[in-house]
Amino acid sequence: MKKIWILCCALAIVLTASVGVLAREITIDACYEDVTTFCSDVEPGESRRYYCLKDNMDALTPNCRTAIQGASEQMEEDAIDLFVVVPHLEDREIGEANLDDDGNPVVWDHPLPFFGQDVIDLGFELPLPFGISVIPAAFEQDLTLSDLRIGLGGEANTPIDALNFDNPSVKNTALQLKFDAWLFPFMNVFATVGQVDGRATVPLSLAGADLLPDRCDRPVGAPAFCDRVFSATAKPDYEGTNWSIGTTLAMGWDRFFAVLPLVYAVSDIDILDTDVDAINISPRIGINAEMGRYGDIALFLGGTYLKAEIEVAGSISFDDPTSPGEQLNLSYRLIEENKDPWNAVVGGNWQITPRWGILLEAGFGGSRDDVIAGVTYRF
Repeated sequence: MKKIWILCCALAIVLTASVGVLAREITIDACYEDVTTFCSDVEPGESRRYYCLKDNMDALTPNCRTAIQGASEQMEEDAIDLFVVVPHLEDREIGEANLDDDGNPVVWDHPLPFFGQDVIDLGFELPLPFGISVIPAAFEQDLTLSDLRIGLGGEANTPIDALNFDNPSVKNTALQLKFDAWLFPFMNVFATVGQVDGRATVPLSLAGADLLPDRCDRPVGAPAFCDRVFSATAKPDYEGTNWSIGTTLAMGWDRFFAVLPLVYAVSDIDILDTDVDAINISPRIGINAEMGRYGDIALFLGGTYLKAEIEVAGSISFDDPTSPGEQLNLSYRLIEENKDPWNAVVGGNWQITPRWGILLEAGFGGSRDDVIAGVTYRF
């Protein structure tokens, strides 16, 4: 196969992407009659007919036996086509006809991707155009908080400048349903909808003079609690729904690929007054490997950029310094951002058959850790 730059297809999720692959079916013209005799009931694809012929090696015609032995030696010597990208050329040169088992040109009878037949006519093969995925995910993120406003027994409208948040963080779990389609042979588009649950941990340390400024703002005779620091931890639980739209662009060379998923996501959280908007960009590079009858696997590494800013409101209780045993209910409102927008990601996608695939990836580094899995059905 010529080592040329080709466009390949990829799958993406809300926070990250995966790469789908199709298996190579070795095409050996000398074995046409033997395939009809011994392997006519074997479904083409994933090198199944190649292995069928090898299982019947002693009964093959001389020309076919020689071709199978030559293919085995070639695969052992230089691993020809062991690694492939999608779309791929099998053993053809670019522009060489892509023929079915009867020797007729392959017809792409799906509505997408656009220019699909043109790509087939160049000798490439394409994945099935549509996909449905179920994607569970979990992540933990450190936060940066700013623009705090508080209020005692009322609206949080008093700005506070001097405040220690003591490493706030959030833990989320999500379950999403994803729909995707190959719009072009090099471009996948998708949409997701799902549910998210989580808990934020916000340790607060607040000076008494800021907590009760009306009692402490005097030149002399201020109560002793004005010099104290009061601490508490807010742990709001929340849930909501989210949706996203996005696209994945990709290209590859020989066994290697590079992909760029772009995602815009919106979450409607029950404790927030406004929706949460987030932008996610996940560049990554990887390598595709064919495993014969066991399908194909794509391994990748890269990074994920996630940026979100929201306004959070809630309440927290402190001991009342003026009335022992009593509690002060403090309303607060603040701006919350993820601390580090970038983290690293590694993972893989196992395309078991042209219809079924499994994804697993992990993000780490920076101040965000996440694990994402998924099962995809293509049609």
